[in-house]
Amino acid sequence: MRNWKSVAVFLLLVFVFAAVMAGGCSTKPAPKPLPDNPGPGKQAALMPSRMVIGYYENPWPGTPDQTGSFPSMKAFANHMSHVAPFWYKAAADGTLETRESQLVYDTARQAGLKIFPLITYKTGAIDTILSDPAIRTKTINNIVKVVREKPYDGVNIDFELLKPEQKDNLIAFMAELYPKLKAINKTVIVSVFPKVDVHESVHGAYDHGALAKNADFIQVMLYDRHWATSEPGPIAPIDWYEKNLKYAIEQAGGPHKVIAGVGAYGYDWPPDKDRPAETVKYVDAIVLAEKYGAKILYDETVQAPHFKYKGHEVWFENDRSTAAKLDVVAKYNPAGIAIWRLGQEQPEIWPLIDKKFPKGQH
Repeated sequence: MRNWKSVAVFLLLVFVFAAVMAGGCSTKPAPKPLPDNPGPGKQAALMPSRMVIGYYENPWPGTPDQTGSFPSMKAFANHMSHVAPFWYKAAADGTLETRESQLVYDTARQAGLKIFPLITYKTGAIDTILSDPAIRTKTINNIVKVVREKPYDGVNIDFELLKPEQKDNLIAFMAELYPKLKAINKTVIVSVFPKVDVHESVHGAYDHGALAKNADFIQVMLYDRHWATSEPGPIAPIDWYEKNLKYAIEQAGGPHKVIAGVGAYGYDWPPDKDRPAETVKYVDAIVLAEKYGAKILYDETVQAPHFKYKGHEVWFENDRSTAAKLDVVAKYNPAGIAIWRLGQEQPEIWPLIDKKFPKGQH
């Protein structure tokens, strides 16, 4: 046993020599994997537990807490790891307007779900919040205060549709917020728009790489390739979905920094092109098709169901289209997925998530 060091050195030299010879026999360089990505089906050493986040939308004004996303959250909580309620809006004076629900909070906790509330902004307030350093700091301090006092497990900064010129201000906002929340051991997510085949006026403010350095995760909103005022089409065609997930992972520094959005809704475009489409839940789409005797078709190229009735055109998501996206997600193995939103989905997607991208243990 006294000679184990000599034996180890000899074996190491043999190994190095063999590796050099093996590398020298090839005329092609080894393919470069995505940053920190060990390949499909394998887990990176530092990869956190997989997150399955359900976005929670408030019930309509005047209706009880139990409506909206509540039934879905309660029914399928065992398939999720987190819930992200749409509860806080930042105002131009740095305060937070809230629509939090104690019933939803308690129900989520009892179900073992961690809670990441969304922070959005009131109409007309965001330029002041981001551009005025004093208001920015006040907003951030109020976010830290509510996350600490409730308490929540973290927060999702969901500042959407920013002007491209706000890019540096958004980075500055996250750079100030992130260390304050990390100091109290809270998770920070920032929502970002996809960039491939998306107009710069939509994505220009969102620097995936810089924001990933000032958050634990970027959550890429991989939906609305076609939207309420666009021409009809799939919500998230599969090739577009994959290109944008891959791009985000490359820019963010690896799959461990990315949460992939998964849409669960659809749009009903009317024949009048001057009118916007209406958002439809899965069940609404099925009822419409049955009501008007429309045949639901499935586009294999984009992996999405659709149908027409009385001049309307409907594209939506179902278990089959979701399965196709989950296969892409499993291929790139990001830190998590986020479903927009609870209550819009076909219930059959949940066992598919368990199978194709199961939540991790927390």
